[in-house]
Amino acid sequence: MSELTGKVAIVTGAAQGLGVGIAHALRAAGARLALVDINGDGLAAAAEEAAGREPGSVEQFVTDLADADQVHRLPERVIERFGALDILVNNAGVRSISPFLVQSPAQWRATLDVNLTAPYLLCQAAIPHMIERGGGKIVNITSTAATLGFKNRSAYNVSKAGLTMLTKSIALELAGSGINCNAVAPGVVRTPLNSSYFDDAEFTRVIVENTPAETWGSPADIGSAVRFLCGPAADFVNGAELLVDGGWCTGKGY
Repeated sequence: MSELTGKVAIVTGAAQGLGVGIAHALRAAGARLALVDINGDGLAAAAEEAAGREPGSVEQFVTDLADADQVHRLPERVIERFGALDILVNNAGVRSISPFLVQSPAQWRATLDVNLTAPYLLCQAAIPHMIERGGGKIVNITSTAATLGFKNRSAYNVSKAGLTMLTKSIALELAGSGINCNAVAPGVVRTPLNSSYFDDAEFTRVIVENTPAETWGSPADIGSAVRFLCGPAADFVNGAELLVDGGWCTGKGY
């Protein structure tokens, strides 16, 4: 029996990239999955792949995380299907790239709505059900941008820094109710969405020079970290941010 057998996990942003790596890791640990994304076609393919030979173990929930009503209803929908909710992984994220002085309020709000407000609302809706079960695990996917920041991404940087503090705030208030809330902060990860960037020699040079490991990560690397934080081995880990960045945030080596 795997460490998450009998557990039910929500994974947002599950149609591609990190979400797929996280879904595979949790499914390999025995969890049943509620995969969430606004991209219905991509979600269907990801769910089929994650389920493998056990199609009843994975369900799709097409959801617009910018819609507060849809977010609020999501945990109930998952419980109606699976009868329980034990794990929540807030992975979905959006990013606009523009200089600070020309970034529009609409871009700012759209980024924070998905990256920060949706996790806040989803945690509020999910935690009471977890407490009824005796506890639960929440993992928020932040970014090295929460620590270092990146040019022309002010809304993204702020949203991820805010998600880090949301993680700590939930742990501070709810650890006594059996809620473990932690964060995983990925560094540069190669996914199908950004794989074309790695064909650029200058891009890869910058990544290698700034990462002590001299390489980049994969969705499986992030999935492994999430699996650890969702499992019993991390029962005494709470309010932490786990950097999975090949050493990027340790500083310059020169």
